[in-house]
Amino acid sequence: MHIKKILNWLLPVFILSLVLAAPSCSKKDKFLTSGGEVAFSSDTLMFDTVFTAQGSATRSIRIYNKQKDKIKISSIRLRKGANSPYRLNINGQEGKQVNDVEIAGNDSVWVFAAITIDPTDANKPFVVDDDLVVTLNGTEFSIPFIAFGQNAYYIVDSVLTTQTWKNDKPYVIIRSALVDTGATLTIPGGARIYLHRDSRLFVQGTLKVNGTRTDSVTFQGDRLDPLVWIGDYIDLPGQWGGLYFTQESHDNEINYAFIKNGGASTTIRIGGEDVPVQPATIQVDKALVARATPTLKITNSVIKTSQGYGIFSFGGSVTAENCRIVECAGENIAFLKGGDYKLYNCTIGTYGSQYVAHSDNGSMAILNYYATSQTTYDGGDLRAEIKNCIIYGSLDNEVFFDKKNDFLANVTIQNCLLRTVEGIPAFVNNMGGIIQNQDPRFKDVSKDDYHLLEGSPAIGTGITAGSLSADLDGKPRGIPPSMGCYEYQP
Repeated sequence: MHIKKILNWLLPVFILSLVLAAPSCSKKDKFLTSGGEVAFSSDTLMFDTVFTAQGSATRSIRIYNKQKDKIKISSIRLRKGANSPYRLNINGQEGKQVNDVEIAGNDSVWVFAAITIDPTDANKPFVVDDDLVVTLNGTEFSIPFIAFGQNAYYIVDSVLTTQTWKNDKPYVIIRSALVDTGATLTIPGGARIYLHRDSRLFVQGTLKVNGTRTDSVTFQGDRLDPLVWIGDYIDLPGQWGGLYFTQESHDNEINYAFIKNGGASTTIRIGGEDVPVQPATIQVDKALVARATPTLKITNSVIKTSQGYGIFSFGGSVTAENCRIVECAGENIAFLKGGDYKLYNCTIGTYGSQYVAHSDNGSMAILNYYATSQTTYDGGDLRAEIKNCIIYGSLDNEVFFDKKNDFLANVTIQNCLLRTVEGIPAFVNNMGGIIQNQDPRFKDVSKDDYHLLEGSPAIGTGITAGSLSADLDGKPRGIPPSMGCYEYQP
């Protein structure tokens, strides 16, 4: 056995032997037989070494008895049991679970955990995690264990200054990251960004994602569960939070990005305070300072399989062009409380799948208000321009426009294919070319293929809009162009 490995185990055993040799508590002490709670010396046990060769690491944590009475913990275990990659050592006992651990009143016990990882194993997840579960009088208390499973750049609970990332290894974000006010994060083509659990990338400064058609940038959860029979990964929504552009953020640009599996619904704790965030793959707040450029310009990009919204904005400013925003459990586009928006040459829709239910929320909602109760609302002036888009899906009404007269509502729509039996409300400026309730004839939405089949009513019925002359595939637009993000390809 390697000498370091021996020492890693001997040290805790030596310490524990000293503890065990100490005088025991009085026999008169009584156990707490109901209720009670325990606390941990940390909220996460992090194995923060980036392994460059196969090796082991050991970390420790203390469990505190917060009562004056002695307690007997019925079990301290790893949630994954025999399948856990971790090993425990408690009071000299090794294993995946240790039972009947006594802790004197206002005292504590050490838990030592070890893991061995081969970072060159391509089948190993980027983050190897489990939970330590402590059961006291029938109540469970737990903390996560996190270790790094592959060679990557790990960003852990970080505030980012101006920097340019690389594309030689993946980036893994754990417990969220923040692009600081005044800072710019630049991400080059080919970069792969994986986010753990409910982590988010918050942007108070500026984000520049510079993907290309042949070298896009990927954002997704760090769970890589292979579907062996097709060689792909399960499209489980809600594996991570999303990209959140705050009020201070400005001049953000995303080009050729593939963003999937986001939209987890969580409350983020920042500076000791709970910060509620929407379940959205992309969230854009209203800017503190009015600018000529939108807070976010997203082009040639795909957003899919969100547990909540695709793009959500409260009075923000967003331009989206040549984008495919599909299969979201909430609205794919939700622009509320006003704002300034431009949607050109986009395909937006949800049909539902085994992972995404589609029964209540349409594909797009644009309103100049937000209901705060059944009788009250908040709002703001709304300006929206929607041209050459397909907004479709499996519901009778996939689009919803509404306004309150207290605020401006200047909405224009032109040459779009929509599914709506209720039609377009009178306050929306219909500039013509609108096709309603005609199947766009996508190739196969069950296989995420939104290209147009021959005979689609969207072929050659569009209008030139936006600044891009080619579609999402890089194919030149026709004259007249097709609607949506793809030009028809015979």
